[in-house]
Amino acid sequence: MIRNKTMLITGAGALLLLVGGCEKKVGGQVVAVVNGEEVTQQEVNAELQAANIPATADKKAVMAQVVQQIVDRKLLVQKAKAEGLDKSPNYLEQLRRGEDALIINLLTTKAAKGVALPDTAAVDKFIAENPTLFSERKRYTLDQISFPQPTDQTVLRQLEPAHSLEAVAATLSAAGIQFTRGKADLDSAMLPPPVAAKIAALPAGEPFVTPDKGRIVASVITSTTPSPTPEAQARPAALELLRRQSLGTAMQKQLDAARAAAKITYQPGFTPPKTPAPGATATAP
Repeated sequence: MIRNKTMLITGAGALLLLVGGCEKKVGGQVVAVVNGEEVTQQEVNAELQAANIPATADKKAVMAQVVQQIVDRKLLVQKAKAEGLDKSPNYLEQLRRGEDALIINLLTTKAAKGVALPDTAAVDKFIAENPTLFSERKRYTLDQISFPQPTDQTVLRQLEPAHSLEAVAATLSAAGIQFTRGKADLDSAMLPPPVAAKIAALPAGEPFVTPDKGRIVASVITSTTPSPTPEAQARPAALELLRRQSLGTAMQKQLDAARAAAKITYQPGFTPPKTPAPGATATAP
């Protein structure tokens, strides 16, 4: 019996030594330890790179601040995990979406390396064909009415005869739809060129309707200010837009090929339309 107790005590002592030997300490690439979790120099460097610190900044002071931010973040993460939030369905779903976005971003970055930059002729042609982005760029002041996307689409059709914002308001009030009214600014360069061209061609005071995150916005232009893009900015902007278009085309081809090769089944009622849903467009009611 004494021999067995001695073995147990000896074994327990060895276990304590083993646990003590695994304790994490600062030094080398480990700049801090938070409840046994390391903060590495690599983490700090990544944070510094993302922060885009000015060259004139006190790097030691900034680094100390960044380390503290990482420590604070890890403390909050540890607190959340202690409460089991990392096992919640909401967290797991957001984690999956974040991982999807990250890997798609890496795929896009890889595809971008194979996209050739357009030549000077292509850039000049793009500038000439899209005047609302460059020479005919305008800034509008708008009077707007915003209301929730109606479940009954007949309401939108009732707005078609409305040729003023007051008529839009009257139609919505008659239908019992609550709305808000306010002012906004609009840059034609922020719109797809075909949409910008339609808005520019509207008669004075004619409303145009656009969807916006589950709401419908009816707008009327109250003032227009010409704001042509300076020539020094036009070429770089056109080059970037063309590059994005080429990258979008390349990614769409990859998606089409993946979709064609995939085996996809849908539960009844969840089958998507055969053609993609049209993007946001502006239409006169």
